[in-house]
Amino acid sequence: MATPRSPPGSIRRHGRNISHPIPRRTTVGPLEEAADDPLAEATPAPPVASKESEDALVPPVEQLRDSTPQPPNVKAPQQKRPALNLGFLQNGDLYHQLFVNDVPKAFLESPSQPSLEASLSELLQGGHFRRAAEKALRDLLAHHGSDSLLILHLLYTRLACLVLISRPDLAAQEALPLLDMMARNPPGVQVIVQIMPWELRLLLVRLQSIGAADGGRRGIMALYALSAEARANLRDARTNGDNDNTAIWTNRLQDLGLRVCDALVEMGELETATRHLDTLADIDPDNLAYRKALLKVRVGDVSGARRCAEQMHDAGRKKGLEALFEVADGNYSSAIRGWQMLAEEHAGHESFTQNAAVSLLYTGRITSAQDVLEDLSARLPMFPTLLFNLSTVYELCTERAIDRKTALVQRAAEQEPGPDSGGWERSTFEFKL
Repeated sequence: MATPRSPPGSIRRHGRNISHPIPRRTTVGPLEEAADDPLAEATPAPPVASKESEDALVPPVEQLRDSTPQPPNVKAPQQKRPALNLGFLQNGDLYHQLFVNDVPKAFLESPSQPSLEASLSELLQGGHFRRAAEKALRDLLAHHGSDSLLILHLLYTRLACLVLISRPDLAAQEALPLLDMMARNPPGVQVIVQIMPWELRLLLVRLQSIGAADGGRRGIMALYALSAEARANLRDARTNGDNDNTAIWTNRLQDLGLRVCDALVEMGELETATRHLDTLADIDPDNLAYRKALLKVRVGDVSGARRCAEQMHDAGRKKGLEALFEVADGNYSSAIRGWQMLAEEHAGHESFTQNAAVSLLYTGRITSAQDVLEDLSARLPMFPTLLFNLSTVYELCTERAIDRKTALVQRAAEQEPGPDSGGWERSTFEFKL
């Protein structure tokens, strides 16, 4: 079944991942204090407190509230900070050249390609993520100051854009120098961690799991460590009566709990993921029930999934699950009627229409499925599951599949550029070419 407009940067997609195991570093356990976080290791304190050590304390920082790649707002330092030079991140040898041999010619020759003088923000707003990754790197290498915030911001933009163009393998390799520096825990690293955008810290945890020999378990440990840090910051915010930071850290803690569940699913630990959801507090009950139902369908427990769905109050989501249950039971005709009814009631949810097309395919009505998917491709921005399903239908219904898919590439290149659905420019493998 399709998920609405999944970005093409998913690690689990059919992208080309290069295994790059990251050396294991000593950990104590996922439930230890935040100091055990491999992304936030504190500098060891001297045995006797002194005036100099008090001066080295760092005031708390305000974290980002949205996912837009912007430098975080940092409170003005009131005390002396230990200096840590991030100039090693400006070594051009650490980064990869991005080739265009996997980009269809229709995109490269399109008049929608941005100008060479386009700014980084213009490239991001237009969904030109390959060009944005190149621009972020040029700005990073050309920066001559010691602004750590700017360096971290540009690095985050570079890594995030690589993921969005389905090159998480390159992003994982380019993140290694920063991860290794933080693992060595030199003096002043805690200051860098504190001013680091929260989104970058999450992305680093994600990237260090790519190609890891432990199958992703270290990534889960890092998420637990970040959760311990979030709980500590949440307690401090509540103690100080800081409502804004209380809301920020509450949301981050809830998000981390769901990220652990996602990581467990990717590892194939579906039963463990279900039990983990039972431990989460202060999460929307409908959201939890919905996730549990999907997990139970995944392991074949349709009856258990139905019981989870009965706990939901959102009628739209509940009907969507009911149609999915019909698919799981092989009642494709009933599922098609359910998807079509949902598509009429929720015009903005193209996943319902796409799921109806997939169900039509299961019943052997390939031409009808093709018509539905082609209609979606004509009136909506292209998104990965739509491209994959439509390319698959072309392979099933005609011997001239390559011609059909080439025409689909041309239609995609003629669409208005935008950041939706993973950006405008696509790779050849997304069209199964």
